[in-house]
Order: sequence, then C-alpha cells, then structure tokens
Amino acid sequence: MSDAPEVEATDAEFDPSVDPVLCSPFEEPRQHWSLDRTGRARTGFAPDDGRRPSMLINPVPADEKSGALQLALNDVQLNDLINDIRGKVSTWRAGGYQGATSVTVRLLEHWADERGCKLRPFFAQREAIETLVWLREVATRQTPERRELETLSRQHNDEIVRHAVKMATGTGKTVVMGMLIAWQTLNAARTTRRRNLMHGERFLVLTPGLTVRNRLAELKPSSRPNVYDDMGMVPRDLRPVLNRARVEIMNFQAFNRQNLNTLGFPRSGSKGGRAHRDLIGKPEGDDHLESYEQSAQRVLKSLLTANAYGNLVVLNDEAHHCYLPKSKAKRNAEDKKEDKRAAVWFNVLRSLRDMGQLGQANQYGQASVVYDFSATPMWIDTSGRATPEPFQWVASDFGLMDAIESGLTKVPRVPVDDDSIQERTVWRNLYEATDKKKIPRPSEDGPAAVIPAPLSNALNAQYDDYKDHLALWSRVRPETAPVIIVVANTIDNANALYEHIAGWEDSDGILHEGTYPELSNVVQGQWTDDLRTIVVHSNLDDSSDLPAKAAKLIKAQGQRLNERRGRSKDALETVREVLNTVGKEGWPGARVRCVISVGMLTEGWDARNVSHIVGYRAFSTQLLCEQVTGRALRRTSYEDFRHDSKGRLRPEYAEVVGIPFEFMPSRGGNTVNPPPRPVTRVHTVSGREKYRIVWPQVREYRRVTPSLKLEFDESKSRAWKMKPQTGASETILKPHVGEEKILHASGRRGEAEFRIAQDIVAEFRSSSDDDTDGTSLSLFRSARRIVGEWLTLDYVDCDDPAVLLVEEDQRRDAVLTILHACTSERGHEHQRVAVLDSPPRLDTSDIDFDTTLHHIHETQLSELSHAACHSNLEKRVAEVLDTHKQVEAWARNFQTGWSVPYFFNGSWRRYEPDFIARLADGTNLIVECKGVRDDKAITAEKYVLEHWIPCVAGTVALPDALRRWAFIEIQDANFARHQIERAVGAVTGDGLALAATG
Repeated sequence: MSDAPEVEATDAEFDPSVDPVLCSPFEEPRQHWSLDRTGRARTGFAPDDGRRPSMLINPVPADEKSGALQLALNDVQLNDLINDIRGKVSTWRAGGYQGATSVTVRLLEHWADERGCKLRPFFAQREAIETLVWLREVATRQTPERRELETLSRQHNDEIVRHAVKMATGTGKTVVMGMLIAWQTLNAARTTRRRNLMHGERFLVLTPGLTVRNRLAELKPSSRPNVYDDMGMVPRDLRPVLNRARVEIMNFQAFNRQNLNTLGFPRSGSKGGRAHRDLIGKPEGDDHLESYEQSAQRVLKSLLTANAYGNLVVLNDEAHHCYLPKSKAKRNAEDKKEDKRAAVWFNVLRSLRDMGQLGQANQYGQASVVYDFSATPMWIDTSGRATPEPFQWVASDFGLMDAIESGLTKVPRVPVDDDSIQERTVWRNLYEATDKKKIPRPSEDGPAAVIPAPLSNALNAQYDDYKDHLALWSRVRPETAPVIIVVANTIDNANALYEHIAGWEDSDGILHEGTYPELSNVVQGQWTDDLRTIVVHSNLDDSSDLPAKAAKLIKAQGQRLNERRGRSKDALETVREVLNTVGKEGWPGARVRCVISVGMLTEGWDARNVSHIVGYRAFSTQLLCEQVTGRALRRTSYEDFRHDSKGRLRPEYAEVVGIPFEFMPSRGGNTVNPPPRPVTRVHTVSGREKYRIVWPQVREYRRVTPSLKLEFDESKSRAWKMKPQTGASETILKPHVGEEKILHASGRRGEAEFRIAQDIVAEFRSSSDDDTDGTSLSLFRSARRIVGEWLTLDYVDCDDPAVLLVEEDQRRDAVLTILHACTSERGHEHQRVAVLDSPPRLDTSDIDFDTTLHHIHETQLSELSHAACHSNLEKRVAEVLDTHKQVEAWARNFQTGWSVPYFFNGSWRRYEPDFIARLADGTNLIVECKGVRDDKAITAEKYVLEHWIPCVAGTVALPDALRRWAFIEIQDANFARHQIERAVGAVTGDGLALAATG
C-alpha cells in the first residue's frame, strides 16, 4: 500500500502468484509487493522499492465472491513506534553499533559476517536481537522511543517492563532466544558492574506446553545438541564462557498453585492421592493454596538460589498467552478459559518481580526486562476484529508478508474463487458450506458411511495433489514423507475422519483399508508397522486437560504401536513422541503422512514437511487462522538458492483449504525442493599432530614505555593525508521569513590541536603498563608540542585540523600515526606488545563441526581433515598451500576461533583471516583471499600489518615460534601459486610483514 505511482508490468517477474520472493533472507528487505483492497499482493505491478513499514492490516483477505471484510486503503494504520525504533536501529547498525559494549559489538559483527557462524543468521533474526540490544545498551530512559515503549508496557502489565518481538512462524525465534542468552551471559561474565546491572547469567524460559518446552531444550548450552554449537553462534574462544549460563525451561502450568496440605503426596488422581484427600478433607477457597511466590520458589528453587551474576532474565515463548486480563472486557467462554491460563502465566512474572528476582523496581519498572517472542503478539479478545489489537510493547516486527518476500516461510495458498453458483467460495469455508456437520463413522455405519460434501470433494482434491507431491518428494527424500494436516472441530468428527482416512475395524475384527491408500494404516488386511496417519488433540501436552474421549482414542493408537514394536511405554507418551518427530529421519515419526487434530495442533510443533492442510471447523479469528496455517509455514529447505546475484531462495508452497487465510494469489505449480546439500564433517585428524597450527589470542594492543615524557622522532614519522570529510561540520539554518544563520561545529585550529593532544595522552595512558598517576600535565605538554610540530611537516597534508574535531576515525588515525613516531624521555622507543586473552593461545587440536559449504578441499598437510571454503579462490589457495614445498603445515581459518581486533567506523571489531601457513623457516604466513577491497577490508589489513604483527613480535610472553608472522593478500585464483611463491621468497629470517596483492 504505497503512495508511489503505479507501474504496470506485463513481465512474469511481477506476478507474486508465480514467484513471491523478492529479497535475500540475509539482508534488510529492499522491495515489497503492494497490496490490494483485500490484503493480497497485487499481480501485474512492479514491487515497490524500500521496506514495507510495520502496519495494522486485515490479514484475512476477502473472498473474491463476496464484498465482505474488505479493507479500504485509508484504513491502514502504521505502527509508528515500531517504525521509529526500526529506523533508529538501522542507523545504529550502519554506524557500527556505537554505544554497545565491546563484547556486544563482537557478537553483532560475528552474526553479521557471512563467514562468522556455521549457519548464517537471517536478517529477521539479526534485527530482532539488535532491537533488544539497542533498547538495553544504547537507548536510555530519556530516549523517546524507549520511554514510550516502556510506559505502554507498564500501563498494561502492572508496572512490569516487557519488550516484545514479533516474528512470523518459521523465521527462527529460537535462534534469537539463543542470541539473547549468549549476549546477556557473555557480557555478564566480562563486566565489573556491581550497580545498575544490565546483563545476567540466569534465564527462565516460559512456554505454553510440553512440546515447546522439550523443543527449547537446545537453549541450554550443556544440551546435546544445542543451538549455540549447531550454528557456531559465538566465536570459539567465547564458547567456554557461555557455559556459565543457567537456563531453566518450564511450561507455565508447572506454576499452578498447589494445595499446601497435599504437597509432597501422590497426585490427586492416583489411589494414594485420593486416600490422602479423604483423610484431610476437601479444601475450600484459597486458604489451602500456596501463594504465587511460593509456587515460584517450589518450581525454580535451584535457579533462584544459583550463584550467578546479575538478575534473573525471563523469556516468554508464544507470549500472546501471557497477559494481564482486562477486568472490564466482555468475554465468551473460550476467552474466559484463555484468561485463566494467561493469569497463571502472568502471575509468574508478577511474583518474580515482587520477590526482587528481576532486580530493583522503581517508577520506571523493574531492572531486568522481560522478553516476549510470538508470531502473533496480540490481545486474544480482539482477534476476531477486522484489525486485531497488538500488544502495545512490541518493539520489532518481521511479519508473514516480510517473511514470504524474503523466502523464509512457505507461501500459504487458499481458494479465492471457484466454479460453483454459491455466493462464497465453497472450499474456502468448508465447515460453513457443509450442511451435515457430523461425519458418520464406518465402524458404526459400515461401508455406507461417507464423508459429506463438500468436505469429501476437498479431501479428494487435496489427496490427489498430495500424491503428486509425494511422488516428487520420494525421489529426493525417501526416508521421510510430506504431511497433510486435517483439523477437525470435535473429537467425534476427528475419530470419523481417522477411520475414513487411516482404516477401521468392524465388529467381526476384520480390518478395512482407508479411503486414501497412501495414508492408510491398514494394508492388505494388516496394521502397518509405522503409523501413516495419527490422530491427536490440541491438549495432548497436558493430559489433565485432555477430554476422556480424546484420551481413549489417542491411547488406542499408542498401545497398538507399542504392541507392534514390542515395548511397554505410556501410550500417550508414545503418540507424543511420534508427533514431535514427524518428518525427522530415523525417528518414530519419520514416515507419518497425515495428522488429524482436534482443534489446532500444539503450538511449537516444528515439522518442516507439511505440504497440505484441510480445515473442518469454524475459523472466526485472525489469530486462529494464522496459528493453524502456521503449522505449514516452516520451509523444507533453507539451501535452495537461485543462481543469481540477489541471493534469493526459491519459493515453497503449502496448499490450504477450509481456512480463510492467504497473502498471495492462488496460482503456481506443484514443486518439491532439491535434496539437502551434502554435509562435510571438518575435524581434527588423529595422528597429524605435526601439522598442528597454533596462534596467539590477542585482545588488544599496547605501548609500554619506561618514560612518562614523549619525544617526537621525525625519522620515524611517515606521510599522512587527511581524507575528504564525511561528517558535517556546519549547517545553514533558514526560517520561512528573516535572516539565515550558519552554525559551525569544527571550532578553531587551536581547539583541534588541544583535542588531538588529549587523545594522545589518553591513548598513551590506556596502553601503558607504567604508573602514570600525576603525570597528566607533563604528558599533555609534550603531546601538545608534538602535535604542533607534526602539523607543520611537509609530508603531513592537513590544511584544516579543525575538521578532525568531527572526523573521529581520521583523528584516531592521526593520533596513532604520531604515537608511532614518539619515544620516551630517555630516548627509548615505545615497546609495542599484545595483550593476550584467556586462553592466550588456541590451536587446531580440537576442531569438529559440520558444514554444507560446497567448495571443499580434502587436506594432506593440515591437522584438519578438510578446508571448507566460501569461494573457488579460497579452494585454489588451499590446493596451493597443500602442495607447496616451503609449507610445513597450514589450516583454513573457518570456525577455529582466531580473529584480529581492529578499529573501524567508531568501534572495535574482529577480522578473521582465511588461512595460516607455517613455512619451512618457522615464519607463520597469514593468507587472505579478497575478491573486492573495500574500506573495511583495507582497514583490517592495515591493523594486521601495523598493529597485530608488530605487537605479537614484541610480546615476550609468547614463544619465539609464535612471534614471527607475515601477511599476503590474494585476489585472483589464476595467480595464487605465483603470489604465494613470491611471498615465501620475500619472507626473511626476521619475519617480514608483507603486503602483497594481486
């Protein structure tokens, strides 16, 4: 919905029904489809430039046969606060994350670097964590956006501050939660704060049920597998520090208040529990219930008493279930039930706040922010409106349209027109269009039982399409299968559909095959060993809320499966295990093809192989539509990129009938994704210890001097030229009427020399190991004199030093250039040393990870089994190093943890060179492959040559073998061998720092 002029197009690339993906998933969206009056992407018009602003629209498009529910363009309401925060975060990102801690900047750079993580985070994930970081570390309580967000949160949450992130299903909320835990923990481990704590090491992750709870176990750093190791989420040297995090994952039902008289006794439904209840009598009122604080202490005792830094940090997954019910709102029965659940969850937050676990509370709220994650963070009681009301504390929004246009989710396609004479599209509203709502059961009515039309017609059509999809799927993924979901309104109808689809047993014990052979659990009169079709309930996670009919039905299939497998296990747990492993090769649910659910499927169910959905129930709210459709939105493959310069994924689709939910026009062919890329295991090879590569872990650079008075040695000075000014030093103010005025920010030359001298003293004192107390005046006087002398040198091109007042990077470069030529009062040179991290050295002795990179070289002279490369240039360099007669050993620096600190764009960053080679004379050669040299790459190279190599050479704490380094950069694969030959020949016994380029 844009005010830009419409550009009509005839090319197929402007047809979102054919190809809705516009943007790379790793970059901020640069284009978006304009929407028509019903909320669908418009066909035949070029996409609009720029990113779609966050807005409130009706995401349930109107039936093309009906004029109802259409959304007028002037009804669009922009989410101004979210858009303002988005703009501030974008500017902050472009500026190099200024204002964040050094640990935070390193993490954000690691996540932004396409070579940083094993699995590169999507932009949606990066923007979400960047927003939370900006609100915490950069924005203050006086920042308008943060002040407004937190004021709104306190108004709706009993003075509790919450920051919510909206991310469409399938865009990776779990990864963002892992990023948040890593950011908080690593900062808490490195901080020296004892007041105004900003970070913590204890985390409580609250979930809506057991399915989500079990899935989120990967957020614990000690779990195997875990999200941190699977993604390479933190630099290798920081990974041990992450183990300090204490993470507890709990479903909110665990906090239901218990009867104080029965705590510690058998549960109430058991024989022992009933006997104890009979003994003490039935409690009345709340007098016998524990308080909310007591329930928190009971569930979280070990976490609340853990010896860890900082306040407790709470993360709510599926946070739309956690809210403070509105006392005056009109509620139906379903809303009241949801309010009761929400009250339990919200009281967990309130009790933790009141216990002081979230830090000190004042008029601005509690110290430790509560973080919310949801695809639909909205007030449930407004979900039936044309425009539902979102939570007022949402700070970041990457919705379904953004996700579709970035290729991150499947595209749900629903019917919008048909050939019937009905006023509304029949298959779009299956439940409403079916006159006979109850479905007859074959086990009761025999073969005469049939599924009523139009439900039967829709099922037949979806099954025919599913068979085609299954045939394509089986060619590339034979160990699993695509899944069709059928959502029923009642237990009886679900049971009937199960018999029709999966097969049934008559009164004589004879088994009959289901209507759809590929989905039948009965084949040739026998039950299949693996369930092709299962029936579940939305309350399967919580057996106490599971209706008796549903429990009986679900247990029957669990018991049958246990018998077939010859094991004794709880029947409900067996079905849960099958459901939670649908589509996962080698697990019990690998071969499931159809899931029939009463209500909607359990939230957090993350199967990626859902291809079809049939809805047979009333869908009255946007929330319900998106939640049910969301079960089909997770992509099968995140590796199916096009071969073009835009880095876009190919679209995937889910065919949906019976649910009035759609964002894209309903066209497009039946496709299946290619098989996953081959996975290569890169690991340390036993027996290759002689090829081990070792490197120092440098944290920062220092100058150590025996004198506290600076002297300038012109013979060591080098040419310096000021670059063109990038910042503004003056501006013109002009009124509508009257005189204009010019404001200057640069100041006078003398002021600039004063500031440079100040910076020299500060840099000197921060990097000196000597006691500099009481020496500021003498240091400043000598520095002030030196600056004046330096500016007069013929080879120093700085006509207007005042410009350096607004050019921070250039001023710092001038400071370092001057200090490079300075000596101590006694005439000794400054000794340059490296400050080593902990541990001070790393090596290739303990490397083990999987990668899908396809430029792979199997090594000979490396302790690592393979060199996983990002380009053909890197692979060619690996081949040369592996066969060069002067190379004793080498390693590809990918996922090893080695990086070089450098200063760029106002902040310290980390640079990861591509290769290390140990030459025959003992020199360690750094090899960098660079196709394009930009300012960032040039600065990183400069720091290697002018800081890292000299400082490492001057660090006596390192063995001699680790103090000799050289550097070469290669830009052309055709000349790689020649350049390496030239570099090796140029390296002297003193360890020459080279700067060879192609």
